[in-house]
Amino acid sequence: MSKHNSSKNILIIDDDPIARMLAKRNLEIAGFKGSIHTADNGLVGYEMLRESSDSYVVLLDFHMPELDGIGLLQLLEEKGLKTSIFMLSSSILSTNQNNCLSFENVQEFMVKPIDQLKTKTIMEFTLQNIFH
Repeated sequence: MSKHNSSKNILIIDDDPIARMLAKRNLEIAGFKGSIHTADNGLVGYEMLRESSDSYVVLLDFHMPELDGIGLLQLLEEKGLKTSIFMLSSSILSTNQNNCLSFENVQEFMVKPIDQLKTKTIMEFTLQNIFH
């Protein structure tokens, strides 16, 4: 994946359409001016990341059909695709959190719902990190 694009993009990968809509809306309300894209499962998200020349900060749901968050993290690592990921889950199990945080691409594990404070954290990270 090329990292020569300095645009700021967020990719929300979540099988729940309401969660995708709320995350996108929270980012817009917080004033995020970059592009926000969505995918409804890990396979679609992987294809978007693999085929795009854009750089993304990814909001990734833990539990999804077809390819879950851990499966996508493993695939990205296996293929050598680097991107910054915020894991999202309704799970508060420390084993899930620790498993996700063991992946190099994962910046933070966040428990849903994504509120204004979590949105601000994601947005500030995205705005501060121009990919090269």
